[in-house]
Amino acid sequence: MEAPDQSLPDFAAAADVAVEVTVGQPFAVRETQRLYRLKAARFLAVVAADTEDDARAIAAREDALGGDWCKPEFASAEFEDTGEVHVFGDVVISAYAAAPAKRSKES
Repeated sequence: MEAPDQSLPDFAAAADVAVEVTVGQPFAVRETQRLYRLKAARFLAVVAADTEDDARAIAAREDALGGDWCKPEFASAEFEDTGEVHVFGDVVISAYAAAPAKRSKES
């Protein structure tokens, strides 16, 4: 096998090059220890928020199906202070599992 075209001094010079990396601002996010569970007839939204109003507004904004999470008539709300840190505004919306359809017995 043949050696590369560069000589040894070139490699040594390359090792002496210092790269300066500027340190930027650390990425900061708003955090909360509170999770809201908004329960609607067929859906559940779990939202990291500080207040019920914030949780309802975030769920309404993020719901692709357009549920009216802002109305207490649409969804009840309860919260839990978890002791863990959550990113404010994180939301998970899921549908409850539907009961199996009852089929009529045909003779």
